[in-house]
Amino acid sequence: MNTSLYLFPLPVLDVPPPVSVIEDLLQACGLAGKALEAHRYLAGSEFFRHITFAGCSPHLQLERPADGGWDFCHVSLITDRQPPQLHIAPGRSRPRCPSCRTGVSDWKENLPAWQKDSSQPWRCEACGQPGAVAMLDWRQYGFGARCAVEIHQIYPGEAMPGDTLMRLLSEGTGREWRHAWAGSSTDEKKRE
Repeated sequence: MNTSLYLFPLPVLDVPPPVSVIEDLLQACGLAGKALEAHRYLAGSEFFRHITFAGCSPHLQLERPADGGWDFCHVSLITDRQPPQLHIAPGRSRPRCPSCRTGVSDWKENLPAWQKDSSQPWRCEACGQPGAVAMLDWRQYGFGARCAVEIHQIYPGEAMPGDTLMRLLSEGTGREWRHAWAGSSTDEKKRE
């Protein structure tokens, strides 16, 4: 399974900032380069200034493969999805309640439905706090949101967005932004 680094605005279930604003910010700061198709870009000239990699020499394929597939490092936008899907990293532990930090016991049984619609209501068995599935704490190894910036072919934990990039997105959209790692949306399309 391919994995990606995702950047997404808070609150996750609110109407997201306009896609055109996000795309303009990504191109202006150099994270996104040449457009490949609608909402999909090559890594830009300042990509490595905005994304910090763990280790001394990451191996990234930045060119599109000859077969025309999407299994290479590039930037795309998940536009306003209704219902918002839940994305999680493969093989990660269970989510926690955002209020009392108790682990969610029935998450595996509910995961297929949650992945289709993370706006579903949820209530913590331990503290009774209500909320939407998208609000669960996946410890940065999952998220639910209506829109996101996806940086493809990034293994969980191997790269992080820089403070400058997150500040630019926040200031440019008037919203706080977070990051998480999860399975790639290109894998989701293969399963459809």
